[in-house]
Amino acid sequence: MQTGLKRTRRLFAVLVSAFVMACGSAAWAAPDELRGEVTDAAGGAIAGARLELRAADGAAVVTTSTVRNGRFTISASPGAYVLAARRAGFEPASEKVVLPAAAPLSIRLTRADVVVQSLTVNAPERQVVAGPGVSATGANDYAATAQDIVNLPTGGTTPMTDVLAQMPGVAIDQNQQIHIRNTEGPQFQYQINGVLVPLDINTNPPFLSMINPQFVQRLDLLDGILPARYSYATGGVVDIQTKDGCDEPGGSFTILGGQRDLVQPSGQYGGCAGKFSYYVSGLYTQGNDAFSSATPGPDPIHDFTQQGQAFGFFAYHLNPSTRLSLLLSAAASDNQLPNQAGLAPQFVLAGVADFPSAKINSYLNFRDYLAIVALNGSVGSDVTYQLAYSAHFISEAFKPDNDGELIYQGVASTATHQDLDHTLEGDVTAQVGQQTFGAGFYAAAYRVTVNDSSLVFPLVFHGQRFSFATGVGPPPPPGGVAPPIPPGGPGSPGEGGIPLTTPILIVDNVGATNVVLGFYVSDLWRISDRLAADVGARLDYLSGFTNHKQFDPTFNLTYQLTDRASLHAGFARYMQVPSFQGLSPTLSKAFNFTTAQQTPGGPTPLTEDDYEWDVGLVYHLSPHITLSQDNYYELTRHYLDTGQFGVVPIFAPFNYDHGDIWGSEFAVRYAADKLTAYANLTIGQNWQKGVVTGQFNFEPNELAVIDTRGFQLDHQPLVGASAGLSYRLGPYVFALDGVFSNGLHGGFADHEVLPYVAQLNGAVERSFQVPGVGRIVNRLTIVNLFDRTNLIRPAEGIGIFQAAYAPRFTVQDSLTIPF
Repeated sequence: MQTGLKRTRRLFAVLVSAFVMACGSAAWAAPDELRGEVTDAAGGAIAGARLELRAADGAAVVTTSTVRNGRFTISASPGAYVLAARRAGFEPASEKVVLPAAAPLSIRLTRADVVVQSLTVNAPERQVVAGPGVSATGANDYAATAQDIVNLPTGGTTPMTDVLAQMPGVAIDQNQQIHIRNTEGPQFQYQINGVLVPLDINTNPPFLSMINPQFVQRLDLLDGILPARYSYATGGVVDIQTKDGCDEPGGSFTILGGQRDLVQPSGQYGGCAGKFSYYVSGLYTQGNDAFSSATPGPDPIHDFTQQGQAFGFFAYHLNPSTRLSLLLSAAASDNQLPNQAGLAPQFVLAGVADFPSAKINSYLNFRDYLAIVALNGSVGSDVTYQLAYSAHFISEAFKPDNDGELIYQGVASTATHQDLDHTLEGDVTAQVGQQTFGAGFYAAAYRVTVNDSSLVFPLVFHGQRFSFATGVGPPPPPGGVAPPIPPGGPGSPGEGGIPLTTPILIVDNVGATNVVLGFYVSDLWRISDRLAADVGARLDYLSGFTNHKQFDPTFNLTYQLTDRASLHAGFARYMQVPSFQGLSPTLSKAFNFTTAQQTPGGPTPLTEDDYEWDVGLVYHLSPHITLSQDNYYELTRHYLDTGQFGVVPIFAPFNYDHGDIWGSEFAVRYAADKLTAYANLTIGQNWQKGVVTGQFNFEPNELAVIDTRGFQLDHQPLVGASAGLSYRLGPYVFALDGVFSNGLHGGFADHEVLPYVAQLNGAVERSFQVPGVGRIVNRLTIVNLFDRTNLIRPAEGIGIFQAAYAPRFTVQDSLTIPF
């Protein structure tokens, strides 16, 4: 332990010394600042305008974006430059500048007649500035720009779930999983450049998300009452606009390293030529942080990961009003499953005398490949359309250490679950007077194959062994299910089954094609200058493992109380689709009369039916400060949750019978030239009662409690908060962010409240202007500044098979070089 602490201190001292030496080096010229603002023809501020400071030879020296009030600050060495500005929807402009500048600079952009780069049918859902807001249809809209992501302590490669955790209503969970508005992880959708990503993307644990913030130009979290275009997820929509080569010309390379054996090189490059634009990025990660640590110590046991992710976006303008685009993404990882030392063996395996639990060598690996082809266009000035095709392949593979899993769990399952899907979706909007009519469809086929091969110990009843091959043996107990193994461990006397010491193999393979069809119509009616109504309806159909059809209405009102305040309220019904990659629906039955037997129950999940009400207020206190407050209540029928069947770490869906969810969210954001700060507070609960499918996820006594009285789910704490700030001082940037919760629930029937969780992260960044190279950025980051031990999950809980702890004090350093 002392040796580990000494190594950590030495590493910290070396990194800090290197950072200080680099910051103080006299080899770098002290930069000067250029201040200014970007406005439209009427003098209104333009936020998110892209600025590029170019040298005499045309090379980009500094790139940045305007903040909420349209202002910007650029640091560069003295000299003559050209400052170019562009923003989607406006004609580009440029100005000659000389540093040091005598006065602030003002650049005015004029609107373009036709801009196809911003053509997405859901454009009304996107607000203009970052922070809390409300969309045109009345949905809550919390936005973050690429610069907001870069301003986080961990920078532009911050995991997507950590980005979202800094927004109201989002709670962090084990393995980088998140919950939005007290819902289970799969209950929100991703949308990229206006195209809905296939629904099974969320079955892939977000720690390996194919959505890498490095390629995000803008991210909007939409929740509350969503328009009829969205139906399959009640938690919300993560709406992403990717970087475009014309807006992000040039590239950069970043190398990140730190404790826990972390090494992460990444790069990005974009450009455009005439009608064609492109943007590509790639990232590789290795380190000892594949999953949340199963132990409270600073270094997880057996938790090494190797991950890779590649992304490409390519667009070609067929004519001034039509764009054809291709999005490609690939992600893969091989991950050790973390261990705990000193566990007591639970079973006896013939031929194996001594097997410490720390030596178990099991893996959980993932593959994810996505391609989207989209055609976006307009007919005249009043009609827009989108047609998109997606092909997606995702797989999860659990590779157990057979000896270790059998000795400590009584089952070793080699499980491979794959999903190959094809999706076609189309949308059209038409502006008629003060009304915007919309219609569209979603059609998808998800081909799921599940292959499970399990080694288990057979049980002996009254000295007789049941034959799985012939069915010959003692008569099964009442209900056809073997009694549980008696207390006391393997071989204990009693009337239950006694496990043998030689395992047998059970193979259970199954496949199905799940078809999802949906159709919607909507009408966004601007009743007056202050009042708007969004009304819609959709019809959905699901077949495959689960069969269901449902009609869902949505209604939302938005009222402009004053020039600074907007009120919105509405109601919607949603149909939540079960995860397509759960365990085989016949697997639990196949394990009868073995050490992996489970409580009986419905193997096939049902769709979830939700009724939601939402009311909220957004108030712009000043040009720099925005406040929002939102409240929601949701009645659920057949609420979908996920748990782990036995010890296979692949989540299986199941349904509670009925319940309700409520919550209240508060957000505030401050944005000025040098300082950006925000804070969010969320309170809420998710209460459910009864289990109608997947009862095998529960112990019988726990199931009896849940079926007789309601209980609070462990998806979100009663009180949660997040906050952060970023301050620029010349070439330096200082950043902080943090999360707090009063603890998730766990233990028997989730009746135990865990200790509170608090984590604060910090960073300091120094930029250098290097002649002939550009702006080099060095960033020193410390995760969990106060080295608090945060227990996220206990070893016991619904759908939980081992404890999970948040990261301990960790030092990281990154260097970004443009090219």
